[in-house]
Order: sequence, then C-alpha cells, then structure tokens
Amino acid sequence: MILAVGVSYINLRDGIQRRSDDILEDMMQQDRRAADEDLDIQRVRLTAGNTLNLTIKNTGNVLAQLEWVGIFDEASNTKQYYRLDASLNQLETRTNIGNVSIVMNPLNDYVIQVLTKLGNSYYGEYPEPVSSSGGVSNGTETQFFYVDNIVDSQPPAAIGSHSLFTAMKAGPDGIMDILTEGFVAGTDYNVTLIDGESFEVAWPPAGWTATGNWNQEGQQAYDGSSSADFDGGGGGRTGDLDSAQVDCSDAAAIYIDFWFYDENLDAGEVLFYLYDGASWDLITDLTQGTEDQWNHIQYTTTDSQYFDATFQIRWSSVSVDNQETAYVDLVTVTKEVAGTDYYDLDLEVSWSGLPSKTNRWLTVYGGTLGGETLKVDYWNGSSWVNVIPSVTSGWNNIDISSILNSSSFIIRFTDSTGIGDSSQNNYEIDTVYLNLWN
Repeated sequence: MILAVGVSYINLRDGIQRRSDDILEDMMQQDRRAADEDLDIQRVRLTAGNTLNLTIKNTGNVLAQLEWVGIFDEASNTKQYYRLDASLNQLETRTNIGNVSIVMNPLNDYVIQVLTKLGNSYYGEYPEPVSSSGGVSNGTETQFFYVDNIVDSQPPAAIGSHSLFTAMKAGPDGIMDILTEGFVAGTDYNVTLIDGESFEVAWPPAGWTATGNWNQEGQQAYDGSSSADFDGGGGGRTGDLDSAQVDCSDAAAIYIDFWFYDENLDAGEVLFYLYDGASWDLITDLTQGTEDQWNHIQYTTTDSQYFDATFQIRWSSVSVDNQETAYVDLVTVTKEVAGTDYYDLDLEVSWSGLPSKTNRWLTVYGGTLGGETLKVDYWNGSSWVNVIPSVTSGWNNIDISSILNSSSFIIRFTDSTGIGDSSQNNYEIDTVYLNLWN
C-alpha cells in the first residue's frame, strides 16, 4: 500500500513537472516569436473624413497580428483604444489600417500605439515629426495652411461681412467667424415696351387701333420707308391713332419718344394724350413745333396715375383740312422699374506662398448655418468655379489636387439666392485650411 502511494505521488510529480516544462517552453517560444516580430509604422494619415489611416510594414520574421490601436490626444490629454483586425505577413506593407470610428481632429497632436497579439507595442505620431533636414523621417510631411487674408481681388465686389476672421485661422475650437449677408439696394432698370415702331409692316401694328384718315404711307419717313400719317380733307377730318396697351403697373417712370412731322397744320389740330386706365388725359398740342420738318418729341412722366396695366398713348387729329398732314414715326415707350432690395453674400479669402505638394485638400468646418445654402467657389484665373455646392455643419473636406496648381489660391463664400433674397442670413465658420502632403 505504501509502495503504491509512493509510485502515484512520483507519477503526479513527474506529470506536473512535464506540464510546467511545456508551459515554460511555450512561453520561451512566445518570447522568441515576440522578439522576431517587428513593425514599421511608415505613414500616419487622415482620410477625407478625418479617420485614422495607417501604413504599416512587417519588417520582422513572423506573422504580425494587430489587435488594438491606442489614440493619445495630447491636446485634451485623453486616451482611447480601438479594436483592430489586421495581419501582415513577413515584409508585407499594408495601407488603410484603421477604424472608421476613430475620428481625429487634424489640428491636434496625437501619439498612435499599435498593439499586437504577441504583446508588442509600436508607436507613431500625428502629425509626423519633421527632421532637421526639413522633412519627416520617412520622406514625407503633412502641412496645414490656414487661410491668410480677406481679399476682394475678383469680380463682383465683396458683399457681406466677417465677425471675426481670425477664427478661420485656428481651430476647430468653437470660436466662430460669422459671415453675414450684406444689404444691396435694388438698382432701377428700364424695360422697353414699344421698341422703335416705324410702321413698316402691317397696318395698324399689332394691338394698335386707327380711326379716320390715319394710315400707313411713304410720303414722309424719319425711319425706314414709311410712317403713320393723317391727311386732312374738306370740312376737316378727325381720327385717332392709339398704341397697343402696355403694362406700366410696376413703373417708377415712363419715357415716350417719337418723331412728328407738321405739314401745314394749324394749332390744336393734332393733340397728344395718355390713358390712365380710366380716361384719356390731354398732355400737349403737337402743332406748336417747326413745320415741314421732323421734330423729336420726348416726354417723361412720373405721375403714378399712369402706372397702370392698360397704359396707352394717342395721337388725335381734330378737324384737319385739305393740304394739311400729320406724320408720326419711330415710336418708343420705355418704363423704368424700381429695383428690389435684397441680401447677398460674396466674401473672398486667399492663401499665398503655398509649397508644391502632390496631395492637396481644402477643409472648411461649418457651425450653425443660415436657412439659405452656403457655397464655396474657387477662382480658376478667369472665372469662379464651384467646389463645395453646399457647406454643411461639421467637416467639409474636398480634394483640390487637380485645381490647386500655384502658390496662391482664392476661394469665396457665396449664398445661393442673391436677388430676391428678402431675409438676412448668418453662417458660422470655425476654421478654413489647406492640407498639403506628398
């Protein structure tokens, strides 16, 4: 019995020793494998959405399995770990290693820690450190260039204002430059309603009416080969020539221009009237000018009674006798329309002294934006070209590698409506910068 117990104890002791030796051997092999593992974090980049993008090369002698990445934000002194699921064979290089949930502030400094299944840790920095030779240790450099200046170098003239332009040159830190639409007084403009009617085609012209002896003839013509004329007759002839109705309901002024020829007319035989929508009003006697030549008649009214949708003009012949004729030619009627006041935005900002880099991105960080769409255009040397159709709150990152080809760059912030915009809008912009690297 004693012998049996002793044998069992020896066997148990030997089994424990063998298992201990196996565990020790496994640990030694793990240590040897860990010693053979080596990674080189070659690039630390951010995507257009500011998520982490690592390029890592396996320079060791074993398969490297990446399990965690630690993000140390030096600005806020915070640490956070994210799960990785990537492996690299010996001498393999992989890009786009990261995690879509790892969103970083491109203006902060970070330490990046990559942990492997074998327990090793490898470190990188963002932005990548610059060496004494002026580049980074791996031959590349990410540089951020905040917007330099407010400019007004390209048409149209600047409209609107900045509340704190320096806020665009730092951050994002919650300090906003508020872009405010500027007030634009409406510009009066002219609309031609009757455009040089010289009675060359149909009689009467479309919309016109003629009574009595008003007719189209070529005996006298100031413009073209014919005019409207009225021949007198025995006992005196009477008749009216009325223009087409034109809409002057939105007019601020009405300009009437025509040529009149008086052939032996007596005073009071050809009168000029305006229609106010209800009645005809006598304006002047046309027979007071020089006879037997063309007289240039120009009349302007700002009397609001004529600002009517059915405005007309009339030439009225009254008891015109034999050997007396009236001629009218080249009639033009124009209304002046008051421009509508509105709000608009056109603010230019620029960079200068930019280095030549392969990759070029524009970043705009928006805060609270007005109810109207805010756009960003760039100046291509001859005209404005849209690059951000609609600035949104948060990050707006645009690849401009194909359009930024010099040491200077100009963009403008503009709204989508302009004329017709009756409400003043504000737009918060936290930061604006260019991200350049090779």
